[in-house]
Amino acid sequence: DKVLNNDQVYKSEIGPASDVYSKGALVVHTLRELIGDPAFFSVTSEVVYGTSDPKPGKFQPRFSTTKEFIQIVNKITGKDYQWFFDVYLYQAELPILEQTREQSKLMLNWKAPNDLTFPMPLEVSINGEVIILDMASPQELAITPKDVVIIDPMSKILRQEKAIDAYQDYEEENKK
Repeated sequence: DKVLNNDQVYKSEIGPASDVYSKGALVVHTLRELIGDPAFFSVTSEVVYGTSDPKPGKFQPRFSTTKEFIQIVNKITGKDYQWFFDVYLYQAELPILEQTREQSKLMLNWKAPNDLTFPMPLEVSINGEVIILDMASPQELAITPKDVVIIDPMSKILRQEKAIDAYQDYEEENKK
C-alpha cells in the first residue's frame, strides 16, 4: 500500500476523498427519502441550531456528534433508525438488493454487509403503478413476463449496483 500525502488524499483523483463526500451526500439523500422532508428538515435544524424551529437571534450554531445526530433522528421520527446508520455509516460496503425474476414472480431481498438488519422500504414500479414494499423480510411479487418492472424508480436508495460496478471497472481499465 502506498502512503498518500494530504494533497493526494483531498485534492486529487487518486485519493478516497471524492468517495467519502459522495457517499455522505448519498446517505443524507437516502435518509431524507426514508423519513420525509418535514422530519428531515426538523432533524437538520435541531442538529445545526439546537432547535427544530430556529428564529433569528434565538439560536446559536453548534456542533454535534454522530451519536447525537442518530438520537435526534430517532426522537423526531419516533422510530429507531439505528439499523440505517449501522449499515451506511459503520460499514464501507453498501447494501445489495438481491433480485431474482422468474416467469411469474420477482423475489427481492436486502443483503447488508456483515449480515446486518436492513429493513429499508422499497418502491417498485410495475407497469407504471408504484407500490412500496416492507422489506423487513424477503418479498415475492406476482408478475408476468410482459410486465415492465422498475426497482427504486426515483433512485431514492443508495445501494450496490452491478451496472455501476461494471462501469467503474471499465473506466479503471481504460485509464491504463
